[in-house]
Amino acid sequence: MRSTDVYHSYDFDEWQEGHKTKLEHTVYYSNDGTALLPLIKASPEELRELRKVCVSQEHKAFIRAQDQLSDWEKKAAMTMLIDRALEYLKTPKVEHTSNQWQRDKQYDRDVISNTVYSMSFFVYEDKERDRNTGEYIPKAWYVTWDVRLNSPDQHQRNQIAGQYQKRYTDKGAALKYIEGRKKAYAHLFTEISPPIPQEYAESFRIHGVLLPGYRIEGQEPRTTEKTAVELLNELSDGALFSDHEKSSVLDKLAAAKTKQTKNPAPPSKKKKEPEI
Repeated sequence: MRSTDVYHSYDFDEWQEGHKTKLEHTVYYSNDGTALLPLIKASPEELRELRKVCVSQEHKAFIRAQDQLSDWEKKAAMTMLIDRALEYLKTPKVEHTSNQWQRDKQYDRDVISNTVYSMSFFVYEDKERDRNTGEYIPKAWYVTWDVRLNSPDQHQRNQIAGQYQKRYTDKGAALKYIEGRKKAYAHLFTEISPPIPQEYAESFRIHGVLLPGYRIEGQEPRTTEKTAVELLNELSDGALFSDHEKSSVLDKLAAAKTKQTKNPAPPSKKKKEPEI
């Protein structure tokens, strides 16, 4: 709050890096009344003319503020791009079994996976108690299986195919059904990183960019020769860095890259696959 003998004002300004700026100022009349004394000597006609001048000046100040916010938009967009790039680079690689069937003891199921697909089976054995012997005897087997995208984003591990609790009264028939499903989808597990069908590509993109190590059927990878500094300087119309600042930034980036090469970051912890 700011206060004078003439007015007091409140502001509700907000700034979120790379996302949002809000400037809201409200002016209130100070009830002291002293400032009105010179004005009430004037006629209404004079005051109306003076008001036109003041409104004109107020509008010019408002336009200048809008221009400043337009300048902020350009700079915020660059911050936003850097934040998205950092999110992309921090995305961990998916965990997979290298196209080998393995037993997942945590969820009591069999799993096979690569960087694009995963397939799993779970068999529940239903038992009933024999009234004569008191022993529990299997009476049915329920097979649950699915094929999913093995996306780094847990929320985009979309199911491609599957069956929930398919019931069998013969264990041999249940096992034969499982082997048949394995053969039906074996073609998905011949490469560690198979090409991604275009309809599934979005699950392997972060902010619109395909993650490293992946390829999309029928599409050439997008590449660029621009550096980060060149792009940002271009977006700022060359005003982001002075020649001295640009040289300093490039030196720091080169030093950081050398340090990273000598001391590579430890591998990210891999995410577990969700339970069926």
